[in-house]
Formats: sequence, structure tokens, C-alpha cells
Amino acid sequence: MKNSKAYNRPWRYSLAMFGLSIAGYMYVTYGTFFYTETIGLSMQLIALGNVVYAIWDAFNDPIAGYLSDRTRTRWGRRKPWLMVSVPVFVLSSILFFCPPSALGTGIGLAIYFTVFLVLTETGNTISTVNYHSLLPELYRDEKKRNKANALRQGMQLIGMIIGVSLVPMITAAIGYPNTAIILGILSGALIVYSVLGCRERSEFSQSEQPGLLKSLKALATNRNFWLVAVSHFFYQSTSGLLLAGIPFYVKYGLQLPDSNATFLSAAVFVSAIPSMYLWYRLINRLRTLKCWRIALAWLGLSLIPMYFAHSLLFACLGGIFVGIGIAGVTANLDMVNSVLIEDDAVRYGVRREATFFAGISFITRLSSLTRSGVFLLLFALFGFESGDNPGAMPGTASRFMMIVFPIVLMLFAVGASLLVRFKASAAEKGKK
Repeated sequence: MKNSKAYNRPWRYSLAMFGLSIAGYMYVTYGTFFYTETIGLSMQLIALGNVVYAIWDAFNDPIAGYLSDRTRTRWGRRKPWLMVSVPVFVLSSILFFCPPSALGTGIGLAIYFTVFLVLTETGNTISTVNYHSLLPELYRDEKKRNKANALRQGMQLIGMIIGVSLVPMITAAIGYPNTAIILGILSGALIVYSVLGCRERSEFSQSEQPGLLKSLKALATNRNFWLVAVSHFFYQSTSGLLLAGIPFYVKYGLQLPDSNATFLSAAVFVSAIPSMYLWYRLINRLRTLKCWRIALAWLGLSLIPMYFAHSLLFACLGGIFVGIGIAGVTANLDMVNSVLIEDDAVRYGVRREATFFAGISFITRLSSLTRSGVFLLLFALFGFESGDNPGAMPGTASRFMMIVFPIVLMLFAVGASLLVRFKASAAEKGKK
């Protein structure tokens, strides 16, 4: 590659993760809260919208990955898709928080919620699959890949602080629509700047185009793919419930104004940033698989004290340990995925990074069904419907949403990770 040192700088590559995070985590964390508490849409209709999206996502992820791997242009395989999908993601994430008041709180609003949930997630899916697919291509040595991954995951955590912790303060001042506009525009600008600083490997773009049936067979018959994807699924279910549950936990569990969610989420994500360096060092020392398992177990155990917290201070102290666990898992996710991809490339001689990332993403994005199931269980067990009708036990319901159900899910995540077996290979040892 000519002038390769001028391109693919880890700090610039990581900025796209920052951009994806600030807008993405706002709607992941506060989308449900906004529509139930601010607008008044019922939890049942929100759950139905998530089911519709999950069905569409069953086609969305695999198609995005397959088409990306088969793309052949002078700009590479990923850049064209990123330059198209990023504007879709930004615009739809803004409109998601700008529902017309004329829709009311019934079926019309539920349709609007579902449409822009689907559009936002579709733009996010295409952007994320193509961006993640650049990691194993741009950084061939495992230690260099670990460094680039640690930087971008650190950027993700900073983005989460803005998209999760600061959003309550910002929306209290200027409202959800204006906040979505500001974060959306900033997000798009950062991603485009980052992508323009990446140069894909020409030999990968000139490689054999993977066939659909062969790619599906490679995924279907890869035992480690399924185990890794299932573990990621349970972690993403946990992560989604944690993010969505924070404002409910603060308002109903701690009985504080929901603006205090800023302090709890800050405790989680601020502690996660320096922890990323610790996990980066541990990955180099213990290797990816062992470190991944430790991080999953840590996160599940760290949630237990949160159930017994009845003050913001105690909850924030518990949140620090949760943040350390989140940092550990995020530091390992794409490192594990990259080992899978390299192993497949060695075995079949075909590069299909996006297909693997999309396959894993497809399974993990089905975690929205888990969240829908939890929302329905909250209504069935505790009568929690919406802010107007929170039921007789909203405090207990919020603790089950953010703590009890995630602990159970993390048990399954750890169990799946313990069954993964990677052979000692050039992919695991890294390119020397």
C-alpha cells in the first residue's frame, strides 16, 4: 500500500466509533424512556415495535454483510457502503426523537416509532458492519489490532458518556429533538472524517468474491461461530437492559428525579475508560479468550450489589464495578470476532469479514426480542405499563429490569464462552 503510514492511523480510525456511539446510545438508552415517559406510548406497543424490527433485522444484517464482502470498487469494499449508510443513520436517528404531536399516543405514534426504529437500526447496522469489518483488514498483527481496538473502544466509552450520561442534562435544557439534532450532526461528521482516513488493502478487494451458499455453510458449520454469537447475544441483551433500565432504576428504584441518571451512568462509563487500558494489557498478557471469559464473569457478578442499593451514592459505587466489567467485555468482543474471521480465511482462502460480523450482529440484534420479552414480563409481573400507569411496584420492576434479568442473561453468556475452543493458529498468535 502506498503511503500507508498516512492512512489507517488508529486514533483517526477510532473516531468513527465515537461518532456511532454518541447518536446510537442516545436512542438505545432513552428511546423507550422518551416514548413512554415524555410521549405516553404504552410498553406493549413499544414491545410490538421491537418485534417488527427484529423480524426485519433477520434479513437486514446478513444481506448487508454479504453485499459488502462482494463489493469491488477502487475505493475498497467498505467505504462506499459507509458513505451511503451514515446519512441514513443520522437523519433517521434525529427524526426518531421528533414525532409529530398530531399523531397522539395511539396506533399512529406506534407506527411512527416502529418505522424510524427500523430506519435508524438499518442505517446503524450497515454502518457498524462495514466499520467493524475494517479492523482485521487494516491491522494484521494481533498486538497492533489490540491497540487499535482498545483506542476505539475507549472512544466508544467516551461516546457513551455523552450519549448516555450527559443526555438527561442536555435534554433538560433544550429538549430531546434539539439534542438529537446536535448529536446526530456531530456523529455523522466524525464518522465521515474517520472513514476518509482509512485505506483498504487492494489485495483484499481483488480477492475472490465469496459465494452466498458457501458463506452460509461456513457460518452454519462453524461451532465456535455459534458459541461466540450466542455469548454476544446474552451480553447485548444485558447491555441493552442496563442502558434502558438506568433512568427507570433512578426514578422508581432510588426514587430520585430521572435527571440523576447522569450521575449513575457517569459512574459506570467514566470508570470504564481507564479500565480499558487495564484490559488492553491483560489481553496482551493472557490472550483474548481467557480475558474475554474473565470480563463476562466480572460483569455478571458486579450487578449483584446494585440490587441492594437504596441511595445514589451506593448505586454509583456499584456502578464503578459494572463499568470495569463493561470495559472488559467491549475490549474483547471484536478481538474474538477477528480470530474467528482469520481462522475462516486460513481454512477457505476467502475474505468475508462483513459476512461474519453481520452473522454475529444478526444474532446479537435479536436481543431486542429479549428486551421485548422483559418489557412484557414487567407488565405481567408488576403491572408496569407506562409513566402514567407504572403499577403498584415500580421500584421492584425497575430493579428486575436493570439487575435481575441481566444477571440471569450473563450466566448464559459465561456458559457459552466456556465452550469456545480456538486452535493455536497464526490467527491467534498474530502476524509477526
